[in-house]
Amino acid sequence: MKAEKVKRVSYTLESKLEAVRLVQGGESCAAIAKVLGMPSQT
Repeated sequence: MKAEKVKRVSYTLESKLEAVRLVQGGESCAAIAKVLGMPSQT
């Protein structure tokens, strides 16, 4: 049985910068990830 490949998600520069801006503003990583629709471990 072959293992299925996991599709990696690419995030735009704008979404990365938005996440950084929110973290620097004091938001928690988990809250930001939920709002932006990305895993909290990213």
